[in-house]
Amino acid sequence: MIKFYKNILDRNLWSTGSITYYFAFITMIIIPVYHWFLPPFMILWGVFWLFEIRTRTKDIQHITPHNKLLFILFILFFAWQITGMLYSNNPKEGWRNITLRLSLFIFPLVLISPGDLIRQKVNILLRLFAISTFFYLIICCGYALYRSINFQNGIITFNSHPPVYTWLNYFYASELAIFQHPSYLSMYALFSAFIAFESFFDRLISKNQRICWLVVSIILFVSIYFLSSRAAILTAIITVPVYVFQKFRMRGENRYLGISMLVGMLILLPILLTNPRINKYLKWRSGKELSDMALKEGRITIWNTVNNIMKQNIVFGVGTGDIQDELNKEYVKSGNIKLAEGNVNTHNQYIEVMVENGLIGLVLFLSIFGMMLYISISEKNLIYMIFILIVLFSFIFETMLNRLAGVSFFALFSFLLLHIDTNERNLSPL
Repeated sequence: MIKFYKNILDRNLWSTGSITYYFAFITMIIIPVYHWFLPPFMILWGVFWLFEIRTRTKDIQHITPHNKLLFILFILFFAWQITGMLYSNNPKEGWRNITLRLSLFIFPLVLISPGDLIRQKVNILLRLFAISTFFYLIICCGYALYRSINFQNGIITFNSHPPVYTWLNYFYASELAIFQHPSYLSMYALFSAFIAFESFFDRLISKNQRICWLVVSIILFVSIYFLSSRAAILTAIITVPVYVFQKFRMRGENRYLGISMLVGMLILLPILLTNPRINKYLKWRSGKELSDMALKEGRITIWNTVNNIMKQNIVFGVGTGDIQDELNKEYVKSGNIKLAEGNVNTHNQYIEVMVENGLIGLVLFLSIFGMMLYISISEKNLIYMIFILIVLFSFIFETMLNRLAGVSFFALFSFLLLHIDTNERNLSPL
């Protein structure tokens, strides 16, 4: 027992960041599986980081100016949301949002200057996240298979449709994703697929390992189709060509660019043509059909509602926690009772930020992305650029900062990816 306490008090243990590394290790496993376990580990990570930083205060002086500015922008954005509590009419919901978005403060804090162990093992942490997502999806598929198999009169039957809701499928969308919203799980799967593909290009691991990572990447990409998140599928169609183009350009293999882009499009086109959620958007023949579809989904009503709210709250917004109340009031005024009863939000993070925190909040929010893109381009950090694109497009379709699954993913990887080694070690031919 005495030896145990001596190890805890060992200065080297704190200075290398060993303890916070294990919190990061556990976090990578938790997020894809069941993110509601995350808050206590996140808080403990922050507490132990405060103990560690006392032994390496000089590290703070070596933070690059760009990283410092990104950190400041995150803190300002979070602080502005707290400021929004001063004119909030729903403090209960407001403080719920502040608590939910606490990772916008904690993850930037613990990762702006992590211990040496996290810096040295960023790739291991990323691969752990990818593997955790991969095995979780395998479990989801296994559970879907279990639900599809029945015994009737001693005979095994297979039916992937629920007995009552026959239009659903156990291997598709929300029925496939257990404990997770399909939009968030598909976002994890897409990012994990790129992590796995990056590992395939890593010449420091064996050929067999690279092949395994390639297989994992392909399976993760395929899973996005079955999760059927419109945001993830459209984001994949945009990010895959960007990734392929940048990857081969950075490797100096320009002769393969045309072929790889063609192959990529041939793979992605069937997704466009066969997935029901994407296919219906490709069948628009006129502006009227587009308008009818938007009206049916409630989009036009939401846009008109937002416009009415912003007329009087353009600069500061309605206040942190008040947005749903204000939306519901406008829904009722326009006769859309069902939207009010369902607490339908804006389904767009940029609009959500603007309504809740005004133009000031939106400018801070967009500045974060501008700084992230600048860092990714200036440091040739390709996986960081892909992550940014995934988040940028995902925020168009969902208010992801309203859920722990979205806000923790955004805050965590926005800073963890800053510490990736962008040397040429992964860019050499296989």
